[in-house]
Amino acid sequence: MRRPLKQKKPEVLHLHDGDANGSSFHNKTFIELFAGIGLIHEALKPLGWEAALANDNDPKKIRAYKANYPEVPFSERDVRVLDLCEYPAARLVTASFPCIDLSQAGNRQGLNGEHSSLVRTFLEKVSMLAECGKKPEFLLVENVPNLLSIHEGAALEEILHTMASLNYGFDVVQVDAKHFTPQSRNRVFIVAVDLKRHPLRRRAFPNDHLHRHKLAEAYRKNPQLPWFFFDFPHLPSRELSLRDIVERVPESSEAWWDKEQTDYFWSLVEHDHKLKLEALLKGGRSHVFTAVRRLRRRRKREQIFNVRFDGLASCLRTPGGGSSTQYVVVIKDALLRGRRLTALEAARLQGVCLPEHSPDFTLTGSETDIRFAFGDAVCVPAVRWVVEHSIEQLMPDLVRKRFAAGVQEELTLA
Repeated sequence: MRRPLKQKKPEVLHLHDGDANGSSFHNKTFIELFAGIGLIHEALKPLGWEAALANDNDPKKIRAYKANYPEVPFSERDVRVLDLCEYPAARLVTASFPCIDLSQAGNRQGLNGEHSSLVRTFLEKVSMLAECGKKPEFLLVENVPNLLSIHEGAALEEILHTMASLNYGFDVVQVDAKHFTPQSRNRVFIVAVDLKRHPLRRRAFPNDHLHRHKLAEAYRKNPQLPWFFFDFPHLPSRELSLRDIVERVPESSEAWWDKEQTDYFWSLVEHDHKLKLEALLKGGRSHVFTAVRRLRRRRKREQIFNVRFDGLASCLRTPGGGSSTQYVVVIKDALLRGRRLTALEAARLQGVCLPEHSPDFTLTGSETDIRFAFGDAVCVPAVRWVVEHSIEQLMPDLVRKRFAAGVQEELTLA
């Protein structure tokens, strides 16, 4: 059993006892924009947060959300015409906005693209909430790593400058899902805090695994912005393995490749990967891998299978997201078998439908619908970890408990 890493106590930051909006410190409510199937909700729920409103306009995702959270008020309106001032004030607003114009596999139009430009709409909604006296105390934004570098960092800078104009300070971190589930899924999180309610002290740019060189570049180019940095602990050591994710599909199932499909795989597998698989077949042990079919550019476009030997699945994607089809490859009894990654396995890679992690999360729709939805979602334990070690550190009950514990420790030492 792994011993937990020793973690530094987070720095206690300034705290106010109330705000102009009359929100209660014990009222942990949030608005979930671009809600999808509700995995940010699933991440926040164990921390005591309650959704005041969710919004999305994809019918299949809406059905999935409502299947798991029927009690949550849900708006199916286009976010561009949604008036958040009509709803009760919420302490937190989240936005896992569309990445297609930012992703390396997308069209790379940045915030000028039809889809990713919706982050501007999100920020406009925050501004409107401030004007109607319902300014959220916290913001949480999630997207792909290319947000940091596309157009030489202009997309990130625009978002941060807009947040600063609304009097938010912020931390920006990169967290990979591989620390929580066996999926390589690196994501950027922007955690913003209303500086009127939390006049946070600036700290030097951290030299750690969460703040990498692209963030350092943004910091150096924009030192005047209201940066601050939470005292995040080391990322945890993952406990789940790929074998914990993979379903036990009967050998007689038609899901497994037939001889023709297996021969097709062998004909397209990367040369070095083929040699490794052939060696493992001779070794007599059982193994589980994932593989993706990619388009590789040389003098011509050609398909190729890449196999991962690091115990991880590749990043789940939607069909339009490049390398979207993932496969499970099993070596057992000196035979290689393969099949497509199932919907349940996709859900598990995002941290739900596991015995100890959201076991009752309901999957709705066809296999294709579910795979699509989870490819366009977030990794639940990664989101929870970010919030737990940032926004949660500013919750008054937690701060006061830490303060009281510190006073008691001083009295004991005295």
